[in-house]
Amino acid sequence: MKKTITLLALALGLTVIKAQTATVAISFETFTLSPNSAYSNTNSVAFSTSSVSFQYKWDTGFGFWSGGFAYTNKYDSATAGFGNTYGVKPLKGYNSSNMYVVAQANAILNLSAPSTTVDGFYITNTTYAFKSIRNGDAFSRKFGDTTGTGSGTTIAQGSYPDFFKVTVKGYKNGTLKADSVPFYLADYRSSNNALDYVVNNWQWVNTNILGEVDSLKFYMYTSDNGQFGPNTPLFFGMDNFTIKYSTAGVHELSALNETKLYPNPVINDLIIDNSKNSVLNIQLINMNGSIIKEEKINTSVKWDLSELAQGIYLVKISDDEHSLIKKFMK
Repeated sequence: MKKTITLLALALGLTVIKAQTATVAISFETFTLSPNSAYSNTNSVAFSTSSVSFQYKWDTGFGFWSGGFAYTNKYDSATAGFGNTYGVKPLKGYNSSNMYVVAQANAILNLSAPSTTVDGFYITNTTYAFKSIRNGDAFSRKFGDTTGTGSGTTIAQGSYPDFFKVTVKGYKNGTLKADSVPFYLADYRSSNNALDYVVNNWQWVNTNILGEVDSLKFYMYTSDNGQFGPNTPLFFGMDNFTIKYSTAGVHELSALNETKLYPNPVINDLIIDNSKNSVLNIQLINMNGSIIKEEKINTSVKWDLSELAQGIYLVKISDDEHSLIKKFMK
């Protein structure tokens, strides 16, 4: 019944419905900043593209960026510590782009396009997190070390199974999706210390498994935790955030619209006049949605419908991208 109603609606409107998939890669290069600066809004206003809104939080009491995302063109791959919250270890954005974003734990972004899936994005360590993991600092111990929180254990010095990861979770209409995507920004869990690593370049994270989403939240986890929570700086860099979304539009494609059916009503023969001589697929469909006859043509054809019962019929005309429904009577 649903199929029949759909066909009737198409037939009566004589419109072409095209299902499309648009891919958008957000590189953040369209944002503008003074040299060596970062997005700053003391009212905690999100920044947006045409399809994605990136949440942003500012702490008015202490006067600093306290959560969400911030786009930046600060290039510092050397300075350790909290004073360098915007620099990333690769120095610049993916493929040496001028702009990228830095995010904190629990950052949220919202997607405005319909039926959106997120292909993925490039990720890397901030300089702050990288230096803390590699060398330790006043708050964090050097990854692998057992002289800090792991001291007194049976784990050999330098072999503590540390990790630092981002887990991406998707939501649709406020409901958490079943799947999630983890990515390890540092991983010392292997028994072979030679396999320990801290990410220092841009790496792709594939998030297609999340399916259709309208928001993402980025959770961060570390093995180095103290009395007041995580000791590792919970920051990461992101670039080339890529989404796919479905669109539907009305198209007036001449090769389809100029295909004529006559006579109407039909007595015996139906002429399908393909004046553009393009390759078209033609289907004869009854009002129950059943395909009675189908043929691929590249010129005009004549169908013998003398044995067809009286009634209303539909002809679906389509090419590789578009389809058009026309109706006639017998």
